[in-house]
Amino acid sequence: MSLETCGGMRDFHIVVSRFRSSFVPTISLLACSLIFPTLLHSETISGTIQDQSGAIIVGAQIEIAGGKLTQPIVLSSDASGRFVSPDLELGTYSVRVTRDGFESVTKTVELKDAVELQLTLTIASRREQINVAGKNLAFANSDPVYRQLRQVGLGQSFRVENLTLSIDVGTFQFQEGTLTFLTPVNGIVTGAIFIGEGNFKLKPVMALDAAELKRRAGAAEFDEDFNDVVFRFTGDLHQKFLAGLGSQVETPADAISAFTHWKEKMRKRSEDPLGFSEYLLHGETMDNVDADLLAAIYNPMHPQFQNAYIHGKKHKNLRFFVRNRVGALPQLDSPEEVVLINYDPGGMEDGVWYLAHLKAEYVKHIASSHEDRRLFATHRYKIETVISKNAHLFSTATITFEPLLTGERVLKFGLLPNLRVTRVIEATKYWSKPGKDVFTYGRALLGTRTSTDSENVLYTTSRLRFRANTKSLALGICKVSPSKQSTRYLTGLPPIR
Repeated sequence: MSLETCGGMRDFHIVVSRFRSSFVPTISLLACSLIFPTLLHSETISGTIQDQSGAIIVGAQIEIAGGKLTQPIVLSSDASGRFVSPDLELGTYSVRVTRDGFESVTKTVELKDAVELQLTLTIASRREQINVAGKNLAFANSDPVYRQLRQVGLGQSFRVENLTLSIDVGTFQFQEGTLTFLTPVNGIVTGAIFIGEGNFKLKPVMALDAAELKRRAGAAEFDEDFNDVVFRFTGDLHQKFLAGLGSQVETPADAISAFTHWKEKMRKRSEDPLGFSEYLLHGETMDNVDADLLAAIYNPMHPQFQNAYIHGKKHKNLRFFVRNRVGALPQLDSPEEVVLINYDPGGMEDGVWYLAHLKAEYVKHIASSHEDRRLFATHRYKIETVISKNAHLFSTATITFEPLLTGERVLKFGLLPNLRVTRVIEATKYWSKPGKDVFTYGRALLGTRTSTDSENVLYTTSRLRFRANTKSLALGICKVSPSKQSTRYLTGLPPIR
């Protein structure tokens, strides 16, 4: 038996000889062209992202999938609008490019040699169908502050090492990584994304809560390592972050990917929830985080909240919420201000793991389930309904309410999915005489919407009148005139008071 080499590589050239025979049969296995052929040849996919005018687009997200990749590669276009993939094995790949404000583009690439792409994004089209009695508007949901919140992007990024952040009973330890703030809206930072190595701990105050946590999570104190966290918040949390920041760095592509995924998840309603947490957080009563932030921007006295969306190493989707007054889970109409949820639809560990009052309330022995958590008090409803010949139900509802907090301007309300707001008028002293029409905003509220889009906003004064048919909408917000002082988050019509 002999071992030879071929072309500088080891070639297992095996010669089997059978002696004591009239002939010597030889079996050769030539491996130069057979061993590891694909691993010897790899190429890259690169390109430039531009708009229809030829201007480069910075910060576009490029997602490359296919081939033998076990998970997509996510890149970001640089200051020149360019991107370059790492070495890829030959094969068929899908390249998808997205950027806020533009239509996404997907291109299939057959990678045989290095590929250079020039991808053009077109401005996202608007589909508006507004039917408002009274003054017409060019666009829906056109409040500039709300639009900024819906379209907020990433701002500056900083290196973080050994930073500890305490939020009530929860403690975040950022061991090493980057922290990227969202761009300010009206001068206020409303979120941040951490990418790196970190740890989250939750230590209950009450023994009963510790026992429940042990039953659900296996230990009386919760401990989870994580790779990334998306924070959305009001109040002074931004200042707490600033105390532990290092040098400024380039925004990592993982931060862009994490925030994009967060927006896609938080703005989509699940029509058929697979579990309790999905029903609460993404069902008919799903929250509109941008609306919560809008309320806080318009009113500095609005109750503070801090939401953390944790991508843990063991539990991939944890939600840790702290919300004063309104309650951490208004969908449950529960008074507790702190909650930890393991969001795992269809999984055996899915559900609410911790739900309790603020730590300071337990320490001071003032925790109570009888707190007035309302932001608005509703005083009167008037509902008139007509069934037409085409089997449509037309209903007019007049609602009056009073703000309970000074300066409160944003009211959330819940409507059945087949209802739609078409008119808003001011309250008048005499109910038989309607007031003047008020400007209304709300693409989903007043026009077309998909059943999974949670973006529904309406601005008005203190009296609301709407018409409903069998075709449109669900959730909304209305803005109370600044002269009124109020607010309450509603998942449906509250009791008359």
